[in-house]
Amino acid sequence: MEFEDISGDDTLEIRDRSSELDRRNESNSFQKDNPDQIHSHRERLELELSSVLQSLGSDADNVSLQEDDGSSKDDLQNLSDALEFQQNEILTAQGKLRPIQAKLAVLEGKMALSIIDTQKIVEQKQRRIDDACRALQLLRTAYIVWLNSASEVLLAGSFDGWATQRKMERSRTGVFSPYLKLYPGRYEVR
Repeated sequence: MEFEDISGDDTLEIRDRSSELDRRNESNSFQKDNPDQIHSHRERLELELSSVLQSLGSDADNVSLQEDDGSSKDDLQNLSDALEFQQNEILTAQGKLRPIQAKLAVLEGKMALSIIDTQKIVEQKQRRIDDACRALQLLRTAYIVWLNSASEVLLAGSFDGWATQRKMERSRTGVFSPYLKLYPGRYEVR
């Protein structure tokens, strides 16, 4: 809807901003997963609402009663009603914006907690990796030799709690020998 400024200078255009904001909220609903986009969208809406309020206020200030221009009180009343209607619409839009801001704050809080939890998990895993690397650095290569004659030799020992038997490979000279990675210490073998 348009209203003519009774001073006769300009035309004041008043649009239904709340429906425009509703359309923008619907079209941008996919952005709810990205807090940066939500935050910037919220700031944009707040700036737009503020600018509309300022423009409505400044346009209303420009309207003056001038009897000699032939302006009527009805035109002024219509303009005043339209201004009040638009201000109510803007306040309604701001009311709709508040729950979005609250949801954003909750989402940001949840993300912060999730980031903290993830960082703790990463730190724990990094400590385990560091411990494993230090343990691997302690391993030494041991060369075990069986000189007696045999067709097959299986090696078992205290180095793995006697849990497995490892087959020793026979060389061309008839000697059985494997290489094992062991921690420093004394071990029994059979």
